[in-house]
Amino acid sequence: ALMSNTPTFETSTQSSAVQIARWFKQEQSQFAFKVFARASAALLAGYIAAATLACLLTVVLPMPRFESTITANMLAFLFYAIAIIYAFCVRKTWHAWRDLGLVSLLCFGLIQVCGQ
Repeated sequence: ALMSNTPTFETSTQSSAVQIARWFKQEQSQFAFKVFARASAALLAGYIAAATLACLLTVVLPMPRFESTITANMLAFLFYAIAIIYAFCVRKTWHAWRDLGLVSLLCFGLIQVCGQ
């Protein structure tokens, strides 16, 4: 008989904690979790970094407020795309969280210094 890669759950002989532990030990489950962790870093940390960058650019660009807001938001979309790509290019997932978090903190600190 052919063995399937999908997990088999026997409800009568094993507790659900053992079943979940066995499922997480499978190679495909570990890969799926790693992809989920990188995607969440890209989406969450990348969004926060892009938003703080947009706020910083709105304050520091030498334009009228309306034009600097529009320009900063357009550049934030570009930065968000770059952040998503970056999250999948780094060697370790926590590096993406760390680096995008540091960009956010740097932008926030500069907003506090340069803000009006």
